[in-house]
Amino acid sequence: MSLDRNDFADFFAAVRGGHRPFRWQERLLDHLLCTGRWPDQLVAPTGAGKTSVIDVHVFAVALMAAGHPVRVPRRLALVVDRRALVDDQHDHAKAIAEQLTGARGGRTVLARMAEALDWLRTGRSSAETGPLTTALLRGGAPPDREWLDDPLACAVLSATPDMWGSRLLLAGYGSRAQARPREAGMLAYDTVVVVDEAHLSRQLVTTARRVAELAAVAEEPLDVPILQVVETTATPHADAGIAVGVEPDDLAADEPLQQRLTAPKPVTLLPLPAWPIPKTGPARKAGIIALADEAVRLREAYEATVGCFVNTVAVAAAVTAELRARGLRTELICGRMRPYDVAQLQPPNSTLLSIDGDRSVDILVSTQSLEVGVDLDLAAAVTELAPGGAVAQRAGRVNRLGRRDTHVSVAVPAEELPAGAQSGPYSYDDLAAAHAWLTERQADPVGLAPWALRDARPPAPRLRRDLLQRLELAQAWHLARTGYDLAAPQDDLDLWLSDDLDQLDHEIGLVVRRALPTDEADAVRLIGALPPRAYEVFSVPIRQAALLRARLKPGSVLVRPSEDAPRPLTEDDRLRPGDQLVIDDTNTVFTERVVDPEGNQRVADVLEAREEPKPGEVVLRIERDTAGNGRLLDAIEAMRDPAAADPDELEPVEIARLLRVHRDELGPQPMVVAAASLLDRPADDRAEAEVTLHWDYLDPDKPALARLIVVDIRKATTDAELRQTWTPKRKRVKLCDHAEAVAARAVAVASRLDLGAELVATFQLAGRHHDDGKADERFQRSLYSGQPPDDLLAKSGVRDAGIVNRLRAASGLPTRWRHEQLSVVHAWSKLSGLSPPQRELAARLIGTSHGHGRHGFPHASDDLVDGRSDTAVELYDEGLWDELIERTHVRWGVWGCAYLEALLRAADGQVSAEGS
Repeated sequence: MSLDRNDFADFFAAVRGGHRPFRWQERLLDHLLCTGRWPDQLVAPTGAGKTSVIDVHVFAVALMAAGHPVRVPRRLALVVDRRALVDDQHDHAKAIAEQLTGARGGRTVLARMAEALDWLRTGRSSAETGPLTTALLRGGAPPDREWLDDPLACAVLSATPDMWGSRLLLAGYGSRAQARPREAGMLAYDTVVVVDEAHLSRQLVTTARRVAELAAVAEEPLDVPILQVVETTATPHADAGIAVGVEPDDLAADEPLQQRLTAPKPVTLLPLPAWPIPKTGPARKAGIIALADEAVRLREAYEATVGCFVNTVAVAAAVTAELRARGLRTELICGRMRPYDVAQLQPPNSTLLSIDGDRSVDILVSTQSLEVGVDLDLAAAVTELAPGGAVAQRAGRVNRLGRRDTHVSVAVPAEELPAGAQSGPYSYDDLAAAHAWLTERQADPVGLAPWALRDARPPAPRLRRDLLQRLELAQAWHLARTGYDLAAPQDDLDLWLSDDLDQLDHEIGLVVRRALPTDEADAVRLIGALPPRAYEVFSVPIRQAALLRARLKPGSVLVRPSEDAPRPLTEDDRLRPGDQLVIDDTNTVFTERVVDPEGNQRVADVLEAREEPKPGEVVLRIERDTAGNGRLLDAIEAMRDPAAADPDELEPVEIARLLRVHRDELGPQPMVVAAASLLDRPADDRAEAEVTLHWDYLDPDKPALARLIVVDIRKATTDAELRQTWTPKRKRVKLCDHAEAVAARAVAVASRLDLGAELVATFQLAGRHHDDGKADERFQRSLYSGQPPDDLLAKSGVRDAGIVNRLRAASGLPTRWRHEQLSVVHAWSKLSGLSPPQRELAARLIGTSHGHGRHGFPHASDDLVDGRSDTAVELYDEGLWDELIERTHVRWGVWGCAYLEALLRAADGQVSAEGS
């Protein structure tokens, strides 16, 4: 694979529509390749192209894979307190990933990079596993987990502060307790985090840098890069360490950059008699009309599209309605819109949210959602007064390319700002400081040009807490007890993650589904079969939850990622970050496609609206709501054989045939075509791309098929719990074969990371013995029915949850029994040839190989083993296991142990996903 530093410009042009990198972006790459470290501070004004950190990261990792001698972090985490920017960064990373995947096999720079990045990986290489892994970690959206499956892969994670920070602190919001060590370990090692808009996340930056310090507190530190922390800003400050960014000389060398950063953006203040705009009354109407009038004036003076930025959803909706009533084509974008709805305004559906724009749209109305991240080139803008940094960002969406005359109007109070006044999420102090600053900028003809703001800096937002909290080592050890429910964990995390303890921005997700069954059990079963997809989730601040819940009709379903199954929402449920609520589409809690507790509109179900479903996204739900659907369901019902052992098991190829027969009646849905194609695969392919069929009975006395659901589970093997007893090939797996495969994969992972011969040997033994406890006769009985197999099994091949539960109940195993706890007992003597520290580490890796056992297990020796075991007594009755956990923390560190656990668990997961 031939790749060198000089290829960067060609790669950049390939993924950026032919644009060449700016000098400061080249300088950032050279700094990384020379030192192996990212700078502490990235200084780039609005419009300078900060999202290029993704391009720099991907290229640097590919260059490392191709033989460049300097080791760089394999994972990049982009963290920002703006949902729109998180999504925009994720979209760019996905676009690069798709281009790399599509380029495989050629000799272009993208093809050579894909080859290099593929070489980094362990495990299978298929169409489902691209050279670059991407993940979205945003409140309310189902969290991506595939980034955990290969610690060697190049990855780009896009996240909000609470979702990323909680994972770093071993308590990920929306994560299962067993997943938390994996997440924390992989974020603390071989990762760089870039905190954008760092002035909004000072506590997070402090905590991230403190974790990097504490990760190094170990008797035997790992020879793997510890977390690197970068803060981005438009205005450099001297005490932040090494800085790389745009320098004055760059403007002379890069004419497009000079044009972007120095083009004048004059600003005028628009005084309103009543500001902030009241919630009701004539003054509210007057404020809405004034904003609309100014937007119309700017539209006439500067053509389309004019931006109108306001501070609340209610004002945004009111201004939009006023403008539409005047006959202007107006679009409303708010951060609480579903990704599906936003996608309809993006290429290829629309060019509105792109640098090219859509001049058929007169006015684009938004809250702070579009302040950052979206590459807009608005003709002009009117904005409500907001903190200085927010106004500067809003102005950054105006004349972004610097090629036109423009103007920015800011609605401000006609008199002094009333004491204690707030507007949306913004406080009096920040608004007053911004008003004074804008008064000065109004006198300068260049106004809000990004380069001018390096000297005339926007006032920094006031810290909303008395002091920043420093994480201590004892607190880290407390958080490491992931096997226990810690006291008030959410409140504790806010101390280390949030700049404002009074205005916490945690989020839940809201999903709209049509015809949600009125029967609670039926509704839960349906959502269990059709869990929320990321593209259909509205993000909703938890602080609005009480108002929202009061308006919802009965029958909502709660999906909590940390729990095994959905359940009915009850009055006693306290919503947590990452939770999702599924509601019926008859609920009227929306305004202009935005969640609004005071709204009176409905929105449509978009579950099946994907026009080009990708592997894992195919989902088809057919119900008795039309004559055509009824005929299809009747035909399927007629195929059932009541005398069969399982009358509900139908041949997928027959379902595919019926879908094609009834296609015209079902309508030209892309999902119908995709589902039929998926079901019609040859038997061998269906083992890898299995489909489940579900149907419910509306009347138990009348067994007529009421609902058919086709679910593509080609990505089901990312479920760590499922992989412990099941393979996608539906075959039995011998325990000895699985153990040796995991041992070999663990050696490969540890060797590729250059962990040293001693740790490689430890991983080999841990992999070989991690499932020894499955040899227990009771556990073996839980894997089969009928005649015992000739060999001990690791996987049963049984996927049906009902059968699995029945076998487990009949096996005689105690509730919550864990095979890996017994694996430690069986392996303890086999590890005696290791040095004491390595023996303890191997035992820890075995016992925690599925995320349990930190710091203890639920069973003492009597329940764990049939008969007496002195080793089990010593480990679990006399406290050796707890001591072992503590000693390994001392030797390798809290995050070091979590990282080592993540490596073994990844090896196990890869092997299981491959069917072994």
